Amino acid sequence: MRRWLILTMVLLGLWLPCVALAQEPVSSIIVNGQATLNLAPEEGVITVGVTTEALTAAQASQANGSAMQKVVDALKKMLGQKGRLETAGYWLRPLTTWDKDKKQNITTGYKANHEMRVISRDPLALAGLLDAAVAAGANSVSGPEWQLSDSKAAGLKALAAAFADAKARAQVLARAAGMRLGPVLKIRVAGAEDSPPVMNRTLAKAMAATPLQPNEVQVRAEVNCVFALLPAAPGVAE
Repeated sequence: MRRWLILTMVLLGLWLPCVALAQEPVSSIIVNGQATLNLAPEEGVITVGVTTEALTAAQASQANGSAMQKVVDALKKMLGQKGRLETAGYWLRPLTTWDKDKKQNITTGYKANHEMRVISRDPLALAGLLDAAVAAGANSVSGPEWQLSDSKAAGLKALAAAFADAKARAQVLARAAGMRLGPVLKIRVAGAEDSPPVMNRTLAKAMAATPLQPNEVQVRAEVNCVFALLPAAPGVAE
């Protein structure tokens, strides 16, 4: 019985230091990593619109539909298979004026507006598309915008670059502290976005007379990482 008791105490004495070692906090370092990719745009976007006025809602709507169809036909002819059109918005509303005698708003007519997004896979073609839209009857324009055809893939690439930046920073700090970098313990995505430059809305005729030069699309990403810190191995450089 005493022999089993002694053996149990010896084993317990060997096990307790292991438990204490396992519960010791792991040294770690927290760093941020950032990356900004400047990429050539793969698509150009403008929004063109047609606004019409008439005495009745039906007349305003019909006139708008006829005018917009001419714009759509002209754009489709130029785009071919290298782009697409998307309806951006449509509204029809009354035009009113205040009647002092009756002390109420009086409807004097109706205004219809139809806007179409033009997406071209050739960013350099936007100027010609804008000219064609205005020549066909478009009387409002917004844009241009420059974008990527696959922004998700670009965002993932930026995230990988941001992590590489975080790891490089952590390695420098670990060496400065006389330690070496261990495995990553935690990663948090702080931000990943693309921010294509956008021009303000302006007059269609003024836009058509100005050459449009594509700008680079910036894709930004930021990560917050926690790395383990390990004792520096003798004679081994991190």
